[in-house]
Amino acid sequence: MITITALKWVPALPRGQVRDYRARWILKEAGWDYRVRLVGGRDDAAGFQARHQPFGQVPAMEEDGRPALFETGAIVWTVAERARVLIPDDPGLRNLALAWVFGALNSVEPYVSNLVEARYFIPDAEARKRREAEALPMFRQRLDQLQDAIGQRDWLVGDAFTVADLMMAGVLIIVDRMDMLGGWPILKAYLDRATDRPAYRQAVADQLADFEGHGPRDMGWDPKDFDDADVKR
Repeated sequence: MITITALKWVPALPRGQVRDYRARWILKEAGWDYRVRLVGGRDDAAGFQARHQPFGQVPAMEEDGRPALFETGAIVWTVAERARVLIPDDPGLRNLALAWVFGALNSVEPYVSNLVEARYFIPDAEARKRREAEALPMFRQRLDQLQDAIGQRDWLVGDAFTVADLMMAGVLIIVDRMDMLGGWPILKAYLDRATDRPAYRQAVADQLADFEGHGPRDMGWDPKDFDDADVKR
């Protein structure tokens, strides 16, 4: 049986974006059963890091008889390859899909993450403003380039939704949550197509359901540090 690790609780903003949903999504596309092991709190996280994830992040994918995997790109590609779903049969297109997986994670997501850092993780207002101004040009350039690459096609590789689109949609979801896709209508339409898939909708619904009944104390955090709307208990 496959086990996916996920957090017990997060504040409102990242819900539906914590990266274990990417692993859940590909597993649902594959039609493979799995269970979820929720982690949280300092002791739990330390043990999890020592066993499965050198950076202490989620998700990891555990499976009897196989080494635990970490990093969503590796998990998603491995499941897709083993299940023979969302990967083109043509060797050239398969390699192109892999290139786009790397492109999503290495050429687009870092510039999205820079903007997320500027907006949500820098407490000083002036420093935040400066960092966002620094991050915006490359963020915009990458989205322009991606929109040009998609053009009038529905998907990145061939005529069908592939693992490349799953990973790229996972990056664009972050942009959309920041309400910043308005200037790229082709990307917005592309994202809407990707997230209309039942496997995506169920993966996110399952993640949100796992947060219910938990709160910041389950993560070893002080409830005073969060807005009332964020705190469940």
